[in-house]
Amino acid sequence: MNLYPKEVKAKILLHRRIGADYFRLRLLCPEIARLAHPGQFVMVRVNELKDPFLRRPFSFSQIFPPKERKKKPMDEGGVEICYQIVGRGTSLMTQLLEGHRIDLLGPLGRGFWTEEGRTRAILVGGGIGVAPLLSWARELRGIRQQQKKPGKNPEPKVEVLFLAGGKNKEKVLGIPECRKIGLEPLVATEDGSLGIKGLATDLLERELLVGQYDSTVLYACGPMRMLARVAQMAYQFTVPCQVLLESRMACGVGACLGCTVKVREEDSRKAERRDGSASTLEEPAPEIEGECGLEAPKEGLMPVISEAPPFRYARACKEGPVFDTRKIFLD
Repeated sequence: MNLYPKEVKAKILLHRRIGADYFRLRLLCPEIARLAHPGQFVMVRVNELKDPFLRRPFSFSQIFPPKERKKKPMDEGGVEICYQIVGRGTSLMTQLLEGHRIDLLGPLGRGFWTEEGRTRAILVGGGIGVAPLLSWARELRGIRQQQKKPGKNPEPKVEVLFLAGGKNKEKVLGIPECRKIGLEPLVATEDGSLGIKGLATDLLERELLVGQYDSTVLYACGPMRMLARVAQMAYQFTVPCQVLLESRMACGVGACLGCTVKVREEDSRKAERRDGSASTLEEPAPEIEGECGLEAPKEGLMPVISEAPPFRYARACKEGPVFDTRKIFLD
């Protein structure tokens, strides 16, 4: 099977407003749906005029693989994306009409993966970041869109807890979708209009403080500040964590280098001795005077950094947009 991304003209089957600034777009594209995985994305050309010129990236909120028996249009295979009005491109997308076609490139990037030995998954979404987690929640629950009856789904191997946050009740997504797959999400809003007053990370902290996290894995998508806080708690409680970055992208295929992020350099754990032999950073560091990480300055000289920065730049569209928080710097 050819796994390269496809450029297709997808038919718009449904276009609905689902919140104050949120919209749902359901697209008929069997070529992409056949290959798509939760956490991956498509690049959307807003209109045929190529104005704006650059495509816009959107992750999948639902994936509908092609069915053998086709009784309705979506049985052919398609995907669903959700978007928020944040600029000119997404404002123009609100004018898209059902029945028309739109240019898609995908599926692109690396999606979520399961962590071996982890039987409990906590999904943390903030704002529009809830949408990409919905397709992964279905996958973790063992639900397949192509199955005839929900009752035929196998017993899920992973316990799933969904935490959703937003500024107010109008900006909380995914509650009906979660209930359709047997989940009752916990909700937090900044103004207290729905669920508890606070943030999605407050819900997560409460869950982790209970202490039952030995077999837990975290998955998160949302604003960068939220992801940084989730990663901090994952480190504190020694829980593996994957985050989906909402990166700005120009091409989506790794050519423009416009979506680079800092990741830990695997080879950076080795440093060179002054005599040229290799040493690991676990070895006791030589005693030096002055600040940590700086060699003691000789008389009349400025201090110098003793080692190269332990990071490199990765392309979010190729090595992500899903990253392990143990390998990425969330500034």
